[in-house]
Amino acid sequence: MMKRILLLLSAITAGVTVYAQIDDMEAAKRSAFAAAKTMDEALINKHYDDYAVYNHPKVLQQVQGGRAGMAIQVAKQIQDIEQSGNIITAVWPQMPETVIDTAGEWQTTLQQFMEYRLPEGKIRSETTIIGMSPDKGKTWYFLDVAGRQLNELKELFPTLSSRLVIPAPKEAVFTPDK
Repeated sequence: MMKRILLLLSAITAGVTVYAQIDDMEAAKRSAFAAAKTMDEALINKHYDDYAVYNHPKVLQQVQGGRAGMAIQVAKQIQDIEQSGNIITAVWPQMPETVIDTAGEWQTTLQQFMEYRLPEGKIRSETTIIGMSPDKGKTWYFLDVAGRQLNELKELFPTLSSRLVIPAPKEAVFTPDK
């Protein structure tokens, strides 16, 4: 009788543990999405220093001037885009499908959409960003895949999970004004 009760308690505990883990991953997806959305809003609102905070520290190490240098570079790129008559009108992420717990870090991929206004119409593009959280979803850093394969990205980020799914790049869609 006691053995049956212990088995039942073990089964219940295992079920609760699995549920808690799933719940944590659901919370992780929401936190990655919220961080990506905040990053995108910072870009649209021209808060480039806030935007740079979400770039992975290894990426910032590659930029002259670090985070401040990244903010300056992004501001210059946006200024160049606008001077050519184009305006970024919207940037938004899609909720990630899964979060992977690997090497003590949470990782995920998110689709990110961007719309540009051109003098003759609009362009909608889609890219993939990789989110990495070293602290179980409290802080997220992002890396734009920019058409690269996972094995290329692993050169700079060797702890990237091979289970991350990076879709093939999609062509931007142009819609002319009527």
